[in-house]
Parts: sequence; structure tokens; C-alpha cells
Amino acid sequence: MRLFNILILALSFLLMSPVAQARDLFEARLSYGMLNSDPDLNPLCAGCAGSAPSVTPFYGLGADGIITLPIPLLPGIGIRYENMEFSTSKSGLDYTAHFSRTALLLNWRPIDNLIYAGPILTYGLSHSTDLKVTEFGVKKASYSAGSPSSYTVGLEAGVKLIGFSLGAEFGYQNFQWNDATDSTGNAPSQDINMNGTYGKFILGFSI
Repeated sequence: MRLFNILILALSFLLMSPVAQARDLFEARLSYGMLNSDPDLNPLCAGCAGSAPSVTPFYGLGADGIITLPIPLLPGIGIRYENMEFSTSKSGLDYTAHFSRTALLLNWRPIDNLIYAGPILTYGLSHSTDLKVTEFGVKKASYSAGSPSSYTVGLEAGVKLIGFSLGAEFGYQNFQWNDATDSTGNAPSQDINMNGTYGKFILGFSI
């Protein structure tokens, strides 16, 4: 029992010690994730006869590039790109939405050895947004945000293997599609709230 306790303490020290942490200079990552937003869809189609369907999450792919200097406690800095979409239907009424997002990324890993864990933040730099509504095949609305803004706050964790890593990230995304304009002219400009929780599975490659 005493030997077991000593082994646990030694492992904890190995994982937490700044001296022992294995910091990768550059990490390229691919991700597949979801954004569980809950916008109010009914105001987006003033001329639709039926009520809006239930909202489904956004799903899509992403990529990160992160540089971390070999200095203890210094966060990594990088760029994140995401491309996600959702579609939902009800009684001939179809809603489809798509966005791409490029963001500044900061991550800090107080644990960074065989396993890694820590907070991660992103701030949106560039966005492309699109939301369309059709009713029985007829386009009723087509929105694009005039001044979108976004940021995320989350936690990441994973394991490092030989040459690559497997991990996950979960958190909250604030995503405002401000001044969204309907190109069909059927509805007034409005703000669309795409805030929600998000999650990602991540495959990383480090040097």
C-alpha cells in the first residue's frame, strides 16, 4: 500500500512539474466539432405559413496552428479556422445555415506531459455567415450578418502519443450575427443569437 502511494505521488509530480513538462514548439491540429446554439427561428421568416422547426446543432471541421515557446507558464498562440453548418426541416419548411470563422487562439497548459490539460480561448477575426429559409422549395429568406462577432472560452485535455496527440475541447461560444440582412427583402434586418455550448474532438501533430 505504501509503495502504491509513493508511485501515485511520483506520477503526480511528473505530470505537474514545470521542469518535466514536454512543450511542443509547433502543433497542427484537425478537429470535428459541434456548436449547440439555440436561435429563435420564427422571426427569420415573417412570410412563412408554418411554425419553425426545432433547432439542430452546427457540425463541421476545423484546423488549428499553435506556436508555444519553451518558456514555463507562457501560453501558446495560434490561429483557428472552422467551417460548420446545420439544417432542420418541418412540414415543408427548411432552414439551413453555414458559417466559417477564423480566430486568434490562446491556450495555457499547466499540465503538459504525457497528458495535457488547461484553458483555451479564441477571439473571432473574420467571419462568413449564411442562413436560408425555403418553404416547399420557394426561397423565403436569405440572411448574411453585417457585423458578426465571436469568442470562445473552454477547457482542453488529451493524451500525447508518439508524434501525435488525441484530445477533446469543451466550452461556451458567444456568437452574434449582428445586422443580419435578408437579401430577398421579405424581412427586416435583425440580430441573430448563435450563442451556445460547443465541443470538439482533436487530432494533433507536433514538432
